[in-house]
Amino acid sequence: MTIQSVRTYYVDARKTLTKSFVFCRIQADDGTVGWGEAYAIPRRERGIAEFIKGLGAMAMTLTDASPQNFRANVQGWYDEGHLSIDLSSAASAIEVALWDILGKQSGKPVCELLGDVVNRLLTLYANMDPMTDHGQSMDRLAQRCAAITQLGFEAVKIYPMEYQPLEQAVECVRRVRAAIGDDTRLLLDAWALPDAAFAVEAARAFKPFNPFWFEEPVAGERIDAMAEVRSQIALPVVTGERQAGLHHFRAVLEKGAADILNPDIVGVGGLLEMLEIARLAESYGAKVAPHCWNSTTVAVAAMAHACAVMPNALIGEYFPDYEPFCGRFGILEFDLSGGKATVGETPGLGVRMDEDALAGHEI
Repeated sequence: MTIQSVRTYYVDARKTLTKSFVFCRIQADDGTVGWGEAYAIPRRERGIAEFIKGLGAMAMTLTDASPQNFRANVQGWYDEGHLSIDLSSAASAIEVALWDILGKQSGKPVCELLGDVVNRLLTLYANMDPMTDHGQSMDRLAQRCAAITQLGFEAVKIYPMEYQPLEQAVECVRRVRAAIGDDTRLLLDAWALPDAAFAVEAARAFKPFNPFWFEEPVAGERIDAMAEVRSQIALPVVTGERQAGLHHFRAVLEKGAADILNPDIVGVGGLLEMLEIARLAESYGAKVAPHCWNSTTVAVAAMAHACAVMPNALIGEYFPDYEPFCGRFGILEFDLSGGKATVGETPGLGVRMDEDALAGHEI
C-alpha cells in the first residue's frame, strides 16, 4: 500500500466547548480512505496540523505505508530524538488512519488486526468537563453527574480542585457522591497540584467518599513527587495524559509512581505505541485507562479497538457533552450506549466521517 494524499482539518469548537479538534484524511493508492485524529491541545492545533502534513509528506514516499512501517521509518526520522506530545499527536493521527485503511482493505475491524481480541465491550466513564459549563455551582455539577448516570454511565470524573479552598473541594466531592449514590464509581482529577504534600492532604480528605482513583496529583513529569504521593495515600494514582514516549512510562512504573496509566489514545504516537505501553504496564501489574480528551468519533473508535486487545484495559474516557457538536462531522458505526462501547464487525475503525461537513475546515 502507498499513500496518495493526506488532508488535514481543524474544527474550531471553542464557541461551544472551548475545545477544538484536528482530523486527517488519508487516501491509499487503491482509493481506500482512512481517518485519523490528533490530540488537539489548545492553541497548538494549527501547529499539530503542520506536523501531520510534514509526517504525511514523508509517509507518501514509503513503498509500504503500513502502520508498522510508518512507525519504524517515519516517526524516527522526523523527531530526530526530540519527541514532543504535539509531534506524537500528529503521528497518532496518521497511524490511526493507516489502521483504518488496512482494516477496510482486509475487511476486518481494526482490533482483529492488532492482536488477540479479549473483550469487545469497553466500559466508559463520563468526564464532566468543567470547561463545558463555566463557573458551574457544586449543585449544578452534582445534578449533571446524577443525570448522566441515568443514561447508563456507571462512572463519572470530576475536578474537585476547581473549588477552593480544600474544604470547598471536599464539599464538592461530598455533594457529587450523594447525588450519584454509592454504586457509581467516582473518579477525581486533581489537575496537577503544585505541591506533593498538599496532594497527599487532599487525597486523604477525599478518601471517605470512596473515590475510584486520584488522577494527576502532581504533574506527570514529576515522577519522584508522584511516587512520594502514592506511597502516602490509599487511593489508586493515575498519570500519563501529558506524556509520550515509552521511556517515560517505564520510569513511572520503575519508581512505583502510579497504579494506572492513562496516555491519550491519539496523543501517545499511535495504537502500536499504546499497546506497547499496555504490555509494559501489565508486566508491572498496572492497568491502562486511555485518556481521550478528543472528539466522540475517531479517537473513541481507536480507543475501543485498542482496549479490545489489552488484557489490562480498565476503562475508557468519554465526553458526553461533546456528542451534539461532534455528531455534525461523523458517527460511530458500532454500539455506544449505556456508558459502554462495543466494537462490532465493521471493517476498519467503524467510524463514518461527513466529508461535506468537514470540507470548510480543511487547512
